[in-house]
Amino acid sequence: MSILRSLAIATLALSAIVSNAREMGEPDLASDEFMKRFTATYGVLSEKEPPLNDIEVVMLKKVAPLIRINKTQAQNFLQSMVNSEEKHSASFNYLLGNIYFENNEFLLAENQYKAAIEAFPDFQRAWTNLGVLKLKSGDTKSALIAFLKAVELGDSKSGTFGMLGYCHFAEGNYISAEVAYNRAVLAEPNNLDWLEGKAQTYLKAERYVEAIRMQDELIARRPRHAEYWLAQTNAYLGMKDYEKAARNLEIIRSLGDIDFQSLYLLGGLYGKLEMWIPARDAYLEAAAYARPGDTNFLIQAAKLLSYNKEMESAQQLYSMIDPSGEELSSEALSDFKVVGADLAAHAGDTANAIALLEEAETINPTNGNTLIRLARLHAENGNLAKAYLLLDRAEMDPKSEYNALMTRIKFLIEEERFAESQTFVGRALQLDSNETTKSLYTQIEQAAKASTGQN
Repeated sequence: MSILRSLAIATLALSAIVSNAREMGEPDLASDEFMKRFTATYGVLSEKEPPLNDIEVVMLKKVAPLIRINKTQAQNFLQSMVNSEEKHSASFNYLLGNIYFENNEFLLAENQYKAAIEAFPDFQRAWTNLGVLKLKSGDTKSALIAFLKAVELGDSKSGTFGMLGYCHFAEGNYISAEVAYNRAVLAEPNNLDWLEGKAQTYLKAERYVEAIRMQDELIARRPRHAEYWLAQTNAYLGMKDYEKAARNLEIIRSLGDIDFQSLYLLGGLYGKLEMWIPARDAYLEAAAYARPGDTNFLIQAAKLLSYNKEMESAQQLYSMIDPSGEELSSEALSDFKVVGADLAAHAGDTANAIALLEEAETINPTNGNTLIRLARLHAENGNLAKAYLLLDRAEMDPKSEYNALMTRIKFLIEEERFAESQTFVGRALQLDSNETTKSLYTQIEQAAKASTGQN
């Protein structure tokens, strides 16, 4: 398996699974369903919340209808209550916190929830809503602490366990996340947020078989939802089942919900499977979706095709690449020149190939692969002295030293300089003692003896 073919898979193997709106499994705190549930938390659970004296009961009855019909008046009333010097029930801080929360005044809401908890530490719903607020702000660590306290105090609602599961997931506590999601799914089997969260937990924990099964269930419920197919693709990639990963991406393609990253990944998968025509088609379609920042990936795709001698396909993709963008890295620009040189050499235009490789050499003078390519072209033109100088430099690149030595040995054999080549094949053996190199060493040793008349 070539290094380049592996690279095509690794580059975007997981990035295609990111949701544009929110992470899959993340509770949707902006949904109508959530707000409906949140509004229901204005009531009072007398057995689990701060006690109310007779006057506070009257005041609560007065503010309750205001919360439903005029939150501004309710807010003013509650503010006057909590700001007064007279002692008051923590329930009023909690209710004011809820109004602030609904008005997106999150810092004020947090202060009121904390005031309620300070006054009544076992205030279950204040802990729950503090957790929701912290989760909404992205502070999953603080949200986790609040939800755990709420559960300890008796909160058994599916939504609390679902959000608790997500917090555990975000903090890397995958076993705890699974347990929490199980509780949420048991109570709300039709809430896809919890099923998604459980599937993502399996995926993150590298429990790929279970992740695939969970995604099968989600796909059965929403077969045209691309995100589920993509998430399952990641699980197949984790299992190195590239055929099924490619199948999933083709389904996304047929749904018309494909993007650059998915197409680029699909091309890499087909390359992995040595299915070069579908790989080319995927890469060409990806080019149509490409933005300036994607040019680096297209160059890698053209490089992959060229490396695997799919020159016609490489030329088609190469002609669609614009290397003039500011986002292009120097390494990518060098690779672009190298691919162009390979295509020129394949077409018999050696002069253009040398010119392009020299441009690549200027960009990255220490790249051994570029130097080896340039050495081979100079050797073809009969300029072996120049070729050997280039190989001297290529051998200084640890990534290319073996290939540089093998290229030098080839040139020396062609010149029948067998004795000299023995030194270099010995160095090659130290780097990679494969059967090919061992056999070459034996053949050169025999040729060297024969050339000097030794038996």
